[in-house]
Amino acid sequence: MIAAVVPAAGRSLRMGRPKLTLDVDGKPLIVRVVESLRGGGVECVVVVAPPRAAPGAVALIDAAGRAGAEVVILDAATVDMRATFERGLSRLEAMPGGAPNTVFLCPGDLADLTAEVVAALVARVREAPERIVVAMHQGRRGHPAALPWSVASAVRDLPPDQGVNALITRREAEVEGLESDAGVLRDLDTPEDYERLRDRRGRSESSARAE
Repeated sequence: MIAAVVPAAGRSLRMGRPKLTLDVDGKPLIVRVVESLRGGGVECVVVVAPPRAAPGAVALIDAAGRAGAEVVILDAATVDMRATFERGLSRLEAMPGGAPNTVFLCPGDLADLTAEVVAALVARVREAPERIVVAMHQGRRGHPAALPWSVASAVRDLPPDQGVNALITRREAEVEGLESDAGVLRDLDTPEDYERLRDRRGRSESSARAE
């Protein structure tokens, strides 16, 4: 099985509201990401959400569930993305089928992620399941990253001061970049990022109408 963990427990303080509930093309951002993963062939998507008492958490949890994700609701905020990722891995291990063969690590704020990009990654993973396959654009690595289970689960053995990225940097010989569109480099960290996203979407719609 190919699964994905979407860490979605951040507080998004710079955005002024939970960014994964922001509207993108008429639906919450978290929905777009889950739909792109599932549409591209990821069989199980685990979204790790903040505690229900956190601002915006209920809306995020409901949206992710409606999109078809398995939602893990934290009892308390985690300290970083690594801890959030570990919670997602634990849920995958506990599911009836057991641990998957491959785990996609996919941030929840990849607003430009498409099912086509995910499908290309899935196809390559099926050809070379032992490889770490990372979406990239013009020589720059982005997201998602597809990790064999043996690599993903090794996050638990990292020193306390190392994050998820160490899983990849410590295994450079096993890493393969898959050329993708520029959307794999774009996340939403600031209100300005969101405005640029809306501008791009507006231009795309105008071009489509002109055709």
